[in-house]
Amino acid sequence: MMRSLLNTACVAALAFGSLAFGARPLEARDRSADGELDLGTIFVRGAKRPQEALSFPGAVAEVDASELQAREVRNIADLDRVFPGLTVDTRSARVYSNFTLRGQSSLDYYNPSVQVYVDGLPQDPAVLAQMFPGALENVEVLYGPQGSLYGRGAVGGVINVTTTKPGEGTPFSWSAGGSDQGYQAQMRGQVQLGDGLWADLSLARDDAEDDLDVMGTGEDVGGTVEDRAQLRLRYAPEGSPLDIMLSAARNRIDSSEEQFVKGTELSGRKAVPFPSDYIQDTDSYGLTADYDLGWGKLSLLTGYQDRSLDRTIFGSYTPEWQKTLTQELRLSSATGGPVDYMVGLFYSHTKFHRDAYGASTLQKTDSYAAFGDLTWHATDRLDVTAGARWDYEKTDATATGAVSLDGSDDWSALSPKLGVSYALAPDWQAYGIVSSGFKAGGFTRTLTPSNISYTYDPATTWNGEAGLKYRSGDGSVEASVAAYYSVTDDYQMFVGPAASQYLQNVGEVTAKGIDARLRVNRGAWGVTGGATWGSSRFTGYDNASGTDHDGNDVPYAPDFTARLAVDYTHDLGHGRGSLIPRMGLSYQGKVWFDEANSLGQGGYWLVDAGLAWDMGQDRVLDLYATNLTDETYASYGFDASGYGLGDVYQLGRGREVGIRFTQSF
Repeated sequence: MMRSLLNTACVAALAFGSLAFGARPLEARDRSADGELDLGTIFVRGAKRPQEALSFPGAVAEVDASELQAREVRNIADLDRVFPGLTVDTRSARVYSNFTLRGQSSLDYYNPSVQVYVDGLPQDPAVLAQMFPGALENVEVLYGPQGSLYGRGAVGGVINVTTTKPGEGTPFSWSAGGSDQGYQAQMRGQVQLGDGLWADLSLARDDAEDDLDVMGTGEDVGGTVEDRAQLRLRYAPEGSPLDIMLSAARNRIDSSEEQFVKGTELSGRKAVPFPSDYIQDTDSYGLTADYDLGWGKLSLLTGYQDRSLDRTIFGSYTPEWQKTLTQELRLSSATGGPVDYMVGLFYSHTKFHRDAYGASTLQKTDSYAAFGDLTWHATDRLDVTAGARWDYEKTDATATGAVSLDGSDDWSALSPKLGVSYALAPDWQAYGIVSSGFKAGGFTRTLTPSNISYTYDPATTWNGEAGLKYRSGDGSVEASVAAYYSVTDDYQMFVGPAASQYLQNVGEVTAKGIDARLRVNRGAWGVTGGATWGSSRFTGYDNASGTDHDGNDVPYAPDFTARLAVDYTHDLGHGRGSLIPRMGLSYQGKVWFDEANSLGQGGYWLVDAGLAWDMGQDRVLDLYATNLTDETYASYGFDASGYGLGDVYQLGRGREVGIRFTQSF
């Protein structure tokens, strides 16, 4: 059934041409009758209960779909171009993407420190860098440990993706565009089937052309085609306390992006002549149900993902399969009382299988959690928040073939949280928070004959943060500054040569820094910016191989990142709509690709620009350019001397210039 749905998606996408964002078209900022900005109150969706962003005791950033479209941010991996403190590196392939948030690097890509949720459902780590789902509404980033709010929990933070549900938004939307780097296609249509019963269908394709040549042969490689189809059914009768939604989706990535370039060939973009390609298929199913009790809301969320990765890297065949079932039951209070609360239970079952280098590994993991978060409104200015999470995880693992091992173990932990928020004035809020996070131990999944260790221990993180927030009365100006400090004991990361890495504890890591953000919407101008200054270091390195890297930077954790976006809305008058020129800048400081700090990428700027013509009646014509200066930069690298190549690197994509038309009706 899902394969037929995907075939339909491809045919429909081609019929519409190249489509880009199924969300509503880019619009000029909403204004009241007198022409002033009307931005309303911003709520933190990720808090799991209505809570204003200003009073939320922690750092949170939000971007809506129209702004992401304007910046040509098509997938979750590109979010580091708009969110300060976030960096995303593809690390060989997008299925092994590394998400770093405030120095918390996801060096275990099978259990990342930063988690991604789509409509409340946790995502398989191999699809964290996926294209956005149809009907995208907004994306939030919550910084720091979030175990008291989220079922799966997250040590580094959470990326929370929210879509427009069936029965909301326009009946049909589509977008078509192409560039010198390929084309994109997306559409969404919805229909009412009965009283309170709605269905919608989203179809998408993103085709990025080959951008590298193979040394010696001249073969074109490096391209990626991603297809997605999603069907949803929602039952939410008007006036009823019940809101239930079923979803089924299929995502396919067919890619030869896993190419590497010798250090001497970077400018020529010449890939080394070793076969590398993969196809990943992911089927996702979801059931989300909310029931309004009057005094609170009861929520049930069930997700199931089945993915297969058919992969060849440097001529070696390394396929893997994973199936994950997640279930969450949550009760959240209504607002307006002296205490707001949320409590929940979580369960997940994961089955993982991988074949590589003459060995086969099979692991089964069961995770259980109880979590809760409570805010006491002590006075009209002072809020006190307390939270806690209890985790229990059990893993059974076997390995056969060139290496034969088996084991079973379990781990548990209690992770508390305490925070305060104080209104210094109606527009000013100060907060402080101490929180903790836990990552269970386990058995390394990338088993090779040269592995030193098969098992690793749990990791524990303590995080402290203090900040100041401002939001003007009309919402046209928002600003925040925060200082953070975290210490992780028994930090988990892959170590060793690239072809035979294994997961191991490496001792203590300390991350600290300051981040600042500003958003201004005044008149026709819009300015959004932010920067994070910090460090993430090994402060007590300890590894079975006996290597000492004390004082080294944690891989993929830059000391400085900055983001800036500026746009201006010019009314053409006479019913001709408006022109919206824009420019975006993003800077990433130097990062290292290994714990020895021997291979890395220096700091670099990326420049985006565009011009949108908002014609009115939900129609937009958009010209855009990403990486305008055609900056050459690496997202991953390793020592390939064993292949006679020396240092090799994986390159980010070059300049892209394109055009897109978007319409809703």
